[in-house]
Amino acid sequence: MTGATATRRPNRFETASIVAAAGCSVLAAALDLASAPNTVVFLASGLALLTLAWIVGMSTEQLAESSGPKIGGVLNATFGNAAELIITIFAIRAGQLEVATASITGSILGNTLLVLGASFVVGGLRHGTQTFDRRVAGMNSSMLALAVIGLGLPTAFAAARGTGSDVQTISDVTAAVLLLLYGLSLVYYFRSSSGGHPPTGLPHWSARAAMAALLASTAAVAVISDVFVGTLDAVIADIGISAAFLGLVIVPIVGNIAENIVALKIAYQDRMDFSILVSLGSSLQVALGVAPVLVFVSLLTAHSFDLVFPTIQVIALAAAATITALIAADGESNWLEGAQLVAVYAIVATSFWYL
Repeated sequence: MTGATATRRPNRFETASIVAAAGCSVLAAALDLASAPNTVVFLASGLALLTLAWIVGMSTEQLAESSGPKIGGVLNATFGNAAELIITIFAIRAGQLEVATASITGSILGNTLLVLGASFVVGGLRHGTQTFDRRVAGMNSSMLALAVIGLGLPTAFAAARGTGSDVQTISDVTAAVLLLLYGLSLVYYFRSSSGGHPPTGLPHWSARAAMAALLASTAAVAVISDVFVGTLDAVIADIGISAAFLGLVIVPIVGNIAENIVALKIAYQDRMDFSILVSLGSSLQVALGVAPVLVFVSLLTAHSFDLVFPTIQVIALAAAATITALIAADGESNWLEGAQLVAVYAIVATSFWYL
């Protein structure tokens, strides 16, 4: 087909995924309305969010194919974090500030340690030593370090002076600066980046079908997120799981499952530049975009959200940024380096289990 990419209907797997997401969502909503045990509703809504996040990622990938590589890269990063952003907004509205804070930390740690590490392992075991553009990786690493500084300084001020209106003011200003920096990074990206992976030219959904699936799944995420967050207090008490571990591990996995699988798939295909773009790019968007947005969104709720994080979380973020920069510095990766990143994540997750 000349001058355009052919379109097609969703295949059997895609159709089955959409049906599964719809079924899980209906089941979770029905269990909530029936006042089923909180743990059952928690598990059902979590499964529904997993399937819905997959549909969000799948429809976004289809839109990216028809919108060009640069816009497609931004769409992948933005909607890849949509489910987690919605969950976190509902957590703030419900007063679950510890879960919201931990989910930001967990998303950054999950992408820079677990997802990037697993990508190195998968790609390294199949292809041996893999290479990538160390200039791009270095720029992402330095931006990540800057983001950690931006998230850490309000924490340091609160530790030195205590909480109060000054802390909220510092958080507001820091959030505005981080958002500005994220905007500048997008300008730089559109002006100078090669734009990640080019469209494949293979048949994909029509833009109308992809947008309809994206809007429907995002709306369903908003509904099920309210159900999911509504069970957190009871689940924390019933299971004995800490709010920190819930936010650090479970919420990021539930919200980011689609882009995590994409990062592993393209690493397996030996496309490490794009795999790093997905994992580190998502971390940067959370640190520079999602966290600041939550500060301002919280102004519309009864619970103010600031950028004061527990000290152990800031230390974990700093450690993740440091080891990621060291591993990415030479422009090469292998399965052992991936195992090192995953090992650091396992240590951090274990520590949060006992908080």
